[in-house]
Amino acid sequence: MKKNLIKTLLLIVLLVLAVVLGQVIGTVTTHVSFLSWLGLGTSFGFLPVKIDLAVVNFTFGLMVNINVAQAILLLVAILSYVKIKIKE
Repeated sequence: MKKNLIKTLLLIVLLVLAVVLGQVIGTVTTHVSFLSWLGLGTSFGFLPVKIDLAVVNFTFGLMVNINVAQAILLLVAILSYVKIKIKE
């Protein structure tokens, strides 16, 4: 039980670090001519939809922004997670 919790937390930490570091690397390298391709990215998702029920207002939406550096680091994080062995 404890081993599964540790592995889940490790996966979450690796994925969050990959996304954050990928964004930083992509932003920093946009002005470097031979590394500018790391900052190339796209956005996809659902535009916000507003529902007004006079008493309660709901807004639903989801947008994902990803760049090349984030994709590479996410792949590295997943491969690293698979290779890591946790002792009990």
